[in-house]
Amino acid sequence: TYGLGMGAGVRAGATAISGLAYNASNMAAVSTYNVEAFSQIIPGSNGGTYWTIGSAISDSTTAQKLAIGTSFRGVFGGNNRRYRGWDWRSSIGVQAIPQLGIGLGFRWAQLRSDTVDGQRVGPTFDGITMDASLTVTPIPWLKVAGLGYNLIKTYSALAPQMAGGSVSLAPVEVFSIGGDVLIDFTTFEKNELIAGAGAAYIAGELVPLRFGYRHDAGRNLNQLTAAAGFNKDKIATEVALRQDIGGRKETYLLIMFRYVVE
Repeated sequence: TYGLGMGAGVRAGATAISGLAYNASNMAAVSTYNVEAFSQIIPGSNGGTYWTIGSAISDSTTAQKLAIGTSFRGVFGGNNRRYRGWDWRSSIGVQAIPQLGIGLGFRWAQLRSDTVDGQRVGPTFDGITMDASLTVTPIPWLKVAGLGYNLIKTYSALAPQMAGGSVSLAPVEVFSIGGDVLIDFTTFEKNELIAGAGAAYIAGELVPLRFGYRHDAGRNLNQLTAAAGFNKDKIATEVALRQDIGGRKETYLLIMFRYVVE
């Protein structure tokens, strides 16, 4: 929900389970042990709703300067996303020094496209790939990340080879802003840009509020995002929404429940 709510402004500031998904080099930056359950939903017509359900764990407390995490989700296709299967991800992050984090991520998925009259009608990804990232923190409130995704080429739109950078600024503890710039090298006939920005504010130290924007040049998409939740002690719940503006006008909903072990 952090990543979805922040649009394309999430990667340099992502930690813990968000770091597992977006930037493993930041996973050890904060000492936490999180367990999370989530479900993603994209409403569709005629029973064509796309949804996933899964869980994730991240641990940066057991070993000093080291974090590990893993997630698994089942995928159920519908409408514009005609594929189904499962997707497993594991990452490791090392905080070499307070100013430098290094991360590697590994992904193994079996996502099979639907068939109609013997013809495939969706994308397929059946294999293994990996990510790599680096985060530099020159001053406590500024993070700069370099990112590479799916470095083992998959030839699938479900795991495109991408690289780019991200910046996050957190001038005060309850407020942060960020921006991402990525280049998609493999989905389209030419390299295409994915970029945007997001902001987060924690109201009353209990209610996280996030807003963002994402532009996908290859798919000609402009998207607005938002998220809100409630954090109390070791329990957190949050809902995030991404809405296309113009074009197909697809709505993407993500619901999350988190327990902080320590």
